[in-house]
Amino acid sequence: MADPRVLVVAVLVASLIPICANGQDSSVRSPESTWVQGADYRLHANVFTGDKVSEQPVLLVVLHGDQPRNPSCPTKECGEPDYQDAFAAKGAAGRDVIAVGLLRPGYTDPRGNTSDGVRGETTGDNYNTRNTDAIAAAIVELKRRYHSRQVVIAGHSGGAAIAANILARHSNLIDAALLVSCPCDVEKWREHMFQRTQYSGFLRPVDTLSPIDLIDGLSKQVAVTMMVGSEDTIAPPSLSESYQAKAVKLGKRVRLVRVDGKEHDIFLDAAVFAELARVLK
Repeated sequence: MADPRVLVVAVLVASLIPICANGQDSSVRSPESTWVQGADYRLHANVFTGDKVSEQPVLLVVLHGDQPRNPSCPTKECGEPDYQDAFAAKGAAGRDVIAVGLLRPGYTDPRGNTSDGVRGETTGDNYNTRNTDAIAAAIVELKRRYHSRQVVIAGHSGGAAIAANILARHSNLIDAALLVSCPCDVEKWREHMFQRTQYSGFLRPVDTLSPIDLIDGLSKQVAVTMMVGSEDTIAPPSLSESYQAKAVKLGKRVRLVRVDGKEHDIFLDAAVFAELARVLK
């Protein structure tokens, strides 16, 4: 019988890894590789600056998904995230925006940069208080460093869950958010993933935060756009729908966009960038 850990990774990798955009927009400067202190974690970031940036730009912070390692793949690209950088570059292009592809705690990128912290098993165990607050503290530092007048956060999959946690725990930090393919009810997502993979790691207790349980802390001033593919079998639409329904009932500004015919890996999809353009207006 195949090792269930290999099975879960194979299933997740197939659905979680968007393909990076080739090349770079000429209206975006070459990225700056830098480090930012987030509480007691030192996190790596790639910073993209558009050619129209002012002295007080919008700060766009981009969080990648869980992207589990694939033990059968011989190259780092199978498990080391960099698509947050492709998203950030696109977000900065032609705008008064400084966009930051932030490497989540415990992750290594294809160039060998590793953020402090514990990556975990990609079973929802990385969405904990320490990681959430470390990323929030890093955003505070980035906002100070770049004299930002406004902060927008965009996250995919597990990155969307952490972004939603930040919105609730640090309600005055973020002005607008784009949450894509979010496992926003972590308990139900873990149950779903166990049924899908039969990997026992999804049954083990984890120290985690679930966005749907934190909605009360979400500011009524922050504008949140959620997006989910209608055919997403990793973070099914019902998880985004239940989060949005609860949020709206509590008077929060959360809208949901369903992308017909699309699966989980939609972060670099044209429909997502169209919504990003609306958020950044």
